[in-house]
Amino acid sequence: MGIALVVVAVGVWLSLQEEQISCNNNLDCPTQMECEDSTCVSVGCVEEGGMIPGAVSPEYRERTATECCAGLKGVNYFRNYDADCNPAPLAGGPAGVCSDCGNGVCEEWESKCNCPEDCEKPSIGCKNENEFCGGIAGIECCSGLTCEYDGDYPDAGGVCAKESVFDFDDSPFGFHPGSANNYAYIQDMDAVWSREGTYIIWDWVDVERNSNFKFTDATAPPKEGVPNSGGQVNYDALRLNTPVGINIMTNVCPFRENDVFVNSQEKDIYYNFVKKMVERYDGDDNLGCTLAAPDCYNLGDNDYPSKEIIDKFETNPIKYWQVCNQITDICDEKDCRETYAAKYAEVQKMTYQAVKEADKTANVLIAGDSGKELYPKVFEYLNGDYIDIVDFHRFGTKDNYDPKNDFNYLKASLQSAGFNLNELKFWITETGTYSGDPSQHVTGKQELLYQSEKQQASGLLKRYVSALSYKIEKIFWAWNIVEGFKRDCGIFDYTGLVYDGCDCNENGKYVCEKGIGYDLGQGVKKLSYYTYKLMVEKLEGSDWDNIQTIQESDNVYIYKFTKNGEPVWVAWWDYFDDTGSSKTISLDVGSINSVKITKAVPNAEDGSKIDANDYPDFFNTETKTVSGGKVEITLGESPVFVEGK
Repeated sequence: MGIALVVVAVGVWLSLQEEQISCNNNLDCPTQMECEDSTCVSVGCVEEGGMIPGAVSPEYRERTATECCAGLKGVNYFRNYDADCNPAPLAGGPAGVCSDCGNGVCEEWESKCNCPEDCEKPSIGCKNENEFCGGIAGIECCSGLTCEYDGDYPDAGGVCAKESVFDFDDSPFGFHPGSANNYAYIQDMDAVWSREGTYIIWDWVDVERNSNFKFTDATAPPKEGVPNSGGQVNYDALRLNTPVGINIMTNVCPFRENDVFVNSQEKDIYYNFVKKMVERYDGDDNLGCTLAAPDCYNLGDNDYPSKEIIDKFETNPIKYWQVCNQITDICDEKDCRETYAAKYAEVQKMTYQAVKEADKTANVLIAGDSGKELYPKVFEYLNGDYIDIVDFHRFGTKDNYDPKNDFNYLKASLQSAGFNLNELKFWITETGTYSGDPSQHVTGKQELLYQSEKQQASGLLKRYVSALSYKIEKIFWAWNIVEGFKRDCGIFDYTGLVYDGCDCNENGKYVCEKGIGYDLGQGVKKLSYYTYKLMVEKLEGSDWDNIQTIQESDNVYIYKFTKNGEPVWVAWWDYFDDTGSSKTISLDVGSINSVKITKAVPNAEDGSKIDANDYPDFFNTETKTVSGGKVEITLGESPVFVEGK
């Protein structure tokens, strides 16, 4: 296969005199030299894997290495081709890359198009779509195809099929954030959504607020009173940690909190920043760069996305953007009460328009972490537009799990402001209840009393099921899977599903010592961890648009899900609002002959008594015969799943 390199070689290296040349800036130096420490030095050569600049100004080319180092040769940039290896130069991309093509190793910057001798597999080991693959010979599929095996036994075979880009499915199960233990926990529980914990902040990426964007070298200021806070943030590196199969939503805000735009020029720069951000991470061919690699936005920024980043977002793009965390994040504290609504609405509108200009398929959420009474004014300023998804955060005790009153209030306010509820989606990107004994209050009105692991686990399931029954599409448990978010002894330190080895001592300090409080040891999974895992197993894949509310009265709550055409009921009794130790219900299950009843909380006092390898055997189950289409079930403190058997 012939390769036509789309860059013109510069020629031989210039012969440079031995003596040093003093300089004040690059303009004082000869061609192919740059000013470094007041001395002109050679720009050198492009090393292996380094990019050869594409269409750049003569001035830039004079100060940039454009020749490959000895032993290397220039090959086309791997993305300058379509799937059939026809030339398709990437706008703003590099012209080529320096490589040791022909050494028998297919490097990450090489492909079958730019280095077929290293990367094109022999025809005997490469099968096309619908052809046999695998088997005892280990037959491989050609590029762009994957072998879909007919089993997981040794030497299994299958057929070659097209690799699919990960679909943003309709699963409601997520965490904020899901990155704990390098995403191992969220994957073990089979949740698929993560609202990332590090927000993309404009004046971190653009510290001087002058369009000098640095996504790989952003600067976060230190937080007052928080040791070791602040420092450099590489947003690309953070995204690389997210495994395939985890859908990510990300918050973007001009400032972290209590700040304002100084003038209209800053607003224009922020608008452009949002477009560049979305283009960088939306997975299409437009990376948002205006310069050739290695630079992206400005000369010398070295911010062109790496091949790894480009590949990552082709298969797992960011399609959900939330504007700030609180609607008061973009006003000055001293006048926030009077100005928050107008200022936030302006930022919501700007961000929405910029996101949609860069990616029409993206969705934009309004901030969710504010008192519901603050939203009607914002909705009025937005006048029925600039929101795709309405978010509202809900935390509290085991008994205040139902979101209906809060969302009824928000929906009425949205309608009054001209929004069409049928065009909106509703999410809860932060919810949680706790185990242990937080020392602070939820809202300043309700004291947080001690809750057991069993009560947290039971409350977790109720929060999800009640929200799903009300057409809330996504629910993210927060804050974090592991305890210890704020480390101030408040509720957010205890909502995690895994202990962090720390707790609050008698002096009100959050300390990491054995024998303090209710913590059972770093890494110990609470009962709620296993309840979450079971919930996903039982309900994932349900028809979320057709959840039936069977009963919400007499302190009994019953909901019917349909999964793969089969019914699954979830039922519980709010014993804390009633008397007695149990309550018997009669459930109409139709023509089913018998049912399997599974308690949703493990049969253990706490997570330290459980061996994870025994999952799901530590959930109590029983089988009951159906009579006349009905089955009697005795409810206790644990919710139950009821399935036909």
